[in-house]
Amino acid sequence: MKLPHDQDEPATAPTRTSGRRCRLLLILTSTGLALALAGLLAFVSKDSGLPPYMLLTSAGLSLALFICIWEIARLRRITRAHALAMVGTNDGMWEWDPVSKELKVGTRLLNILGYADDFLGSTEQWIELVHPDDRAGYNEAVAAHLKGLTPHFYHEYRVRAEDGAYRWLAARGVAQRDGRGVARLMAGSITDITERRADEARIRYLAHHDALTGLPNRAQLMEQVPRLIARAAGRGDMLGVLFVDLDRFKTINDAMGHSVGDILLKGVARRIAEALRPLDQVYRQGGDEFIAVLPEIAGAGDAGHVAERILEAITRPMRESGFELHTAATIGIALFPADGTDTETLLRNADTAMYAAKARGGASCHFFSEQMNERLQRRMALEAALRNAIATGELELHYQPQVSVTDGRVVGAEALLRWRHDGRFIPPDHFIPVAEETGMIHAIGDWVLDTAITQAARWRATYASPPRLAINLSPRQFWHSGLARGIIQRLQDHQLPPEGIELEVTESVLIQPEGPAIGELRTLRQHGLHLALDDFGTGYSSLSYLRNLPVNRLKIDKSFIFPLTGSTAENPEDAAAIVQAIIAMAHSLSLSVVAEGVETADHLRALQHMGCDLYQGYLLSPALPAEQFATRFLQPA
Repeated sequence: MKLPHDQDEPATAPTRTSGRRCRLLLILTSTGLALALAGLLAFVSKDSGLPPYMLLTSAGLSLALFICIWEIARLRRITRAHALAMVGTNDGMWEWDPVSKELKVGTRLLNILGYADDFLGSTEQWIELVHPDDRAGYNEAVAAHLKGLTPHFYHEYRVRAEDGAYRWLAARGVAQRDGRGVARLMAGSITDITERRADEARIRYLAHHDALTGLPNRAQLMEQVPRLIARAAGRGDMLGVLFVDLDRFKTINDAMGHSVGDILLKGVARRIAEALRPLDQVYRQGGDEFIAVLPEIAGAGDAGHVAERILEAITRPMRESGFELHTAATIGIALFPADGTDTETLLRNADTAMYAAKARGGASCHFFSEQMNERLQRRMALEAALRNAIATGELELHYQPQVSVTDGRVVGAEALLRWRHDGRFIPPDHFIPVAEETGMIHAIGDWVLDTAITQAARWRATYASPPRLAINLSPRQFWHSGLARGIIQRLQDHQLPPEGIELEVTESVLIQPEGPAIGELRTLRQHGLHLALDDFGTGYSSLSYLRNLPVNRLKIDKSFIFPLTGSTAENPEDAAAIVQAIIAMAHSLSLSVVAEGVETADHLRALQHMGCDLYQGYLLSPALPAEQFATRFLQPA
């Protein structure tokens, strides 16, 4: 390996300042010594009889020799320190001359790539190792820094290792410039981020694919179908959307257990995919629902034929893992452009058609028609009842404890909205979307904030060590200005310290990063409120924006926790790797982590091993009314 040479002063400002001061002190000291020596020699020359210039010349040479020896010793110390840094650091060190193109690298960088010898003498040899798809971006990043457009150089790219595989590297550095601002030297370090990139790829995959079946999930469906619709509109094609719902799946699940139900779902997913044309794609909507999208169909007949093949494939007896399973399916069909021109409309109408077929006994397929208004009428009735829910006192908040993984203490509680209507609870995923689509979420959200903050103030006045209370915010609430101001005012009205409240938002706030949501969140954070990113990994998972979000905590969605014990996935070790990656990434960003949906002791043991901070779920308690929660978990002051 070529040893690096010292290049003037080191790059950091404090070190440059120190070096200049040392040189100035040396010059002043040398000048003083020279003047003193000159005076002494002038005096001596009178007695010695030697010409004064000879004595002065000898003194000057001696002084120059002293300065050279001192400078050489300093340079050798710096060179040894630089060499040791290049050998001993965990990152790979490099330095590059932009003028001569000479490149020098440390042993650690060669070790990262598996090379035994340093053959990298120039830029061209390094560029040859960079992945062809990454070369343009790499060159642009270097050029931008050389031109002074960036304060430092940073780029992530792939480089070919000795074994032929490509490794992901994060390169960072800074240029040293002359008095005219021209870069004369660049130096920095390289970190191997291959594992981090692999973990991020796994997270992105799981965010867009169903963990059980491996099919694309609803998030990917909502991304891809609008593009297919736009293409069909441009070509004048028809497009079919098939809403597939298994019949009696709940009966099989309850009677034979979730593990058998999982086997059935995987088998159904495989059979649907096999029944489709090469152009078609199937998605898992959730539960026992699947969506098949059929582009470039000639008419309703093509969609009907595919639906019949799916029904026939699902109806055949399924022999999986020693079980013989029998099921059937009901399919609703909506066509573009006749039944809708956007994704939501097509899905809704296919869903409506499916329910119409269910009402006729199921195990069949049905096309959407305008006469199918039963579901729409139910939706209208739900909307009308929801508008009166606040006035009639039908809305309630229940509270689920958040528990320390290490010592089992209840340190927080999440306020969860419940709607009791006609003597039964309406599931939140039934009425929250209606509230968001109709705008009622603003009135409901205000009621939730008022009720939860009032409850938090009451607990603080009554009980010792009350838990921090987590309150969910809908992305739609950020559409109206003044959300942060209203929350802060409520805290002041109740004399509640901001650290007693945590606000939870979902990844969907990242849809419009330039919108008001990020600014509102920053305002809340600046006033001392805690912020949590809910359902992490199930939505848009924009890792680039995660660094800029002012959150304190990530909440891992329960869909990642269920597979940890092998109950809903073939390879629980893969699920564990994803959860471990999320925890490690969060901790590297100084974020704490809450795991949702912890239902078994095995779940908790796995989370303890991974270093998770908090958990919530049925293992300790479901969400409870305020009085029951206080009785069970709070101690009087």
